[in-house]
Amino acid sequence: MSWITELVKTYDAHEDLVGKRDIEGSKAVLMPICHAVQQAKIELTIDGKGNFSHARALPKAEQSTLLPCTPASEIRTSNLAPHPLHDKLIYIARDCDLYREERDKKGRSPYSLYVKLLGKWVQSPYCNPKVEAVYKYVTQHDIIDDLCRANPPVLYRDDKGNIMQKWPYKDQPKPDIFSAISGDMLKALVRFRVINIPGDNEPDLWKDQELQRQYIAFFEHEFSKDLELCYATGKMMRPAGKQGKGIRFSGDGAKLISSNDTNGLTFRGRFENGHECLSLGHETLQKATNALAWLIRNQGHNCDGRVFLAWSSSTPLPDILSATNDVIGDEWSTPLEITQPQTLTKWVESFDSAIKGYYHNFEKDPSARANVIVLDAITSGRLSICYYDEFSGRDFIQRIEDWHKSGRWIQHKEVPANKEKRNKNSRKSKKKILSYLGVPSPRTLIQACYGENVSKTKMKMELERIFNCIVQGRPLPIDMERCIVRRVVTMANTASGNKYYPWRHGIVEPACTVICNRWNGTHSKEEAYKVALDEKNCNRDYLFGRLLAVADHMERSTFEDNEYGSRLTNAMKYMEAFSMRPSKTWRTIHNRLLPYMQKREKYGGKERLLLGEITSLFTKEDFDSDKPLGSLFLLGFYNQQFAIQQLIEKQKRDKAKRNSKGTNKNTTSQSDATK
Repeated sequence: MSWITELVKTYDAHEDLVGKRDIEGSKAVLMPICHAVQQAKIELTIDGKGNFSHARALPKAEQSTLLPCTPASEIRTSNLAPHPLHDKLIYIARDCDLYREERDKKGRSPYSLYVKLLGKWVQSPYCNPKVEAVYKYVTQHDIIDDLCRANPPVLYRDDKGNIMQKWPYKDQPKPDIFSAISGDMLKALVRFRVINIPGDNEPDLWKDQELQRQYIAFFEHEFSKDLELCYATGKMMRPAGKQGKGIRFSGDGAKLISSNDTNGLTFRGRFENGHECLSLGHETLQKATNALAWLIRNQGHNCDGRVFLAWSSSTPLPDILSATNDVIGDEWSTPLEITQPQTLTKWVESFDSAIKGYYHNFEKDPSARANVIVLDAITSGRLSICYYDEFSGRDFIQRIEDWHKSGRWIQHKEVPANKEKRNKNSRKSKKKILSYLGVPSPRTLIQACYGENVSKTKMKMELERIFNCIVQGRPLPIDMERCIVRRVVTMANTASGNKYYPWRHGIVEPACTVICNRWNGTHSKEEAYKVALDEKNCNRDYLFGRLLAVADHMERSTFEDNEYGSRLTNAMKYMEAFSMRPSKTWRTIHNRLLPYMQKREKYGGKERLLLGEITSLFTKEDFDSDKPLGSLFLLGFYNQQFAIQQLIEKQKRDKAKRNSKGTNKNTTSQSDATK
């Protein structure tokens, strides 16, 4: 029951947000207890005396409505159970029987049940002038007739006097109601507005927080039962009925807590009744359910119905399944293909600063805990807890920090360009490359391992594996490392032209993250691998990776402009064979490099000299061995490529500075000559 207790704590800690809309940073409303969110199709406005003013059909963007409900109406299906205020036409319209008669088993109409419930609220000490106005209107006026006579009409009658279900006139504009409702018009949900109430500034009843509090008080008064022990809080409370729906997403029918203990000998011989098996307070269950739904919509990850969520009742947490740059922002990312050293330094400082902020939050409240939960539903009606754990706040932040640091590597991703740079003539926004130092999102890692078209089932399973590794502080599974390395080398011979950078950014860089995560998570800090080239590293796999990178650069640098889109270097072509038989394959690659070495000699033969330096670091036994390479060869390959690219960028900057100085000198000389 600890997860219920933590959710109740979260609800109580954010009680000032209950029912409030348009809160910065919040994607959903934290619902008050005894309320539900449904989609209203018609908005009906009356005055404070209960007279009809006007009505309109609601567009889809405005349909979400927070309405009071009862334990029965919250979970109603085919049974008749009215909401106390906003409801469907068959409940609120006294003239509905003219168009359709509906009765329950006792012969009661939906309208009679609705008016009886609303009347109890009006007669209670918790009534509101706007609720009185609605009661007067629904008891003294014919709603369907008013909607048909409105200007413009909301509902339409056909020649026989029945309500039109579809618009029959193709040559005339279709009224809004036929776009808002695709089913039965008489089952359209209607919400109320009340205007001209002296001193009232909120005509929209579904937004009135004072009205919400008054209904909760009426609910506790009207639906009170004998108190029972709440197993979650240990308090005597009104027992909960059936749990509401919509936990993971709107329309979700799966429930976390449900039972049918009257059949199947579930509890007989142990308890006298089902409540002795489990009893929760109504307020406890409502708060826990509403808090969970609110957290999932704001910070949960939903993958084909499986929800991953981490939260703390009193302080914000970093997102577990996000890339590093999403955790702390994109301000320091650069749209260059090569991340400059000062950018890397700034990134490290920014990440450290963000993590210190989270640590500081938990230092202010040492007792605060971090909660992690995974939910899924095998059937449409039952929601299960696949995983739940609690951590001390500092321990949780430490594990998040370890995840982002152990797999730290340069990453590139495409993001939409700024709005002002979008092409107005194209529906697609322009893209730009953002680079950052850290780990990509787990989804990106999975796509790098298994391809972009990985199935939803596979994605869900792999996300849970990575999620567990992060929160439990374990390295990624070895099969994931083997899979992604294998995909890098098999896809290398297709990475020509415009496919090279998608291969490098989409597969190689995530692969380096996986390799680093496994290596750095099991070795000391002194042995940790970083993006910077380690020129003293004599590891056989690492050195062979460096050789392959130099060979790739040497050949690529001789390409003509028109060859970049079609040619593939020998290093890329033979990468798969090189990973399995490095010594033998290197001799083949080296022989094919000879013509390119001669072309590069006029530039000083720097690549040839570098190959000699790397080869000298091998032992003869390691260089001659054809034992397959380990995954570290990819780190050597990337490190060497990165070092070469950094050197090229530095040379360009130095050349630009020299040219700038030369231009300034010439300008000064001409000025002196003029004088």
